[in-house]
Amino acid sequence: MLRPGDLVSLVSPASAPAPEWLDAQVALLESWGLQVAVGAHALDTWAYMAGTDADRLSYLNQAFRDPNVRAVITTRGGAGAYRIWQGMDFAAIAADPKPLVGFSDITYLHLPLWEQCRLATIHGSLGTPRSQECTRTLLMTTDPVTVVTDPT
Repeated sequence: MLRPGDLVSLVSPASAPAPEWLDAQVALLESWGLQVAVGAHALDTWAYMAGTDADRLSYLNQAFRDPNVRAVITTRGGAGAYRIWQGMDFAAIAADPKPLVGFSDITYLHLPLWEQCRLATIHGSLGTPRSQECTRTLLMTTDPVTVVTDPT
């Protein structure tokens, strides 16, 4: 569970966010009382991805290896995570587990994190008020979560 003052890292292992979108994510997380580190390559672009495979993987691993970071939050899904998952430092992740938050192409990271480290992750985003509140609840409380079917 995250607490106010904890450090989270915003990374872009798939597509790049718009700068104003990234700024809004930082402001939201800070409004929760969290400290935010933005990945060095979060806004890079290389074809349809947020920088080269090596750069995206490097910062993702750096975020997981940093003992001060308590959660890794992706800036967006899109495409590109499928190109880097095999290079993840699973030994470091298992040694200091921390949640990963993301959706869409980030599923390519969720699945091996479970398979290799038994790390439960959050398939979610900071995109809408409803998903923001759900993500906040999952990260910052021990409240039980009930999944309901939305018939609409």
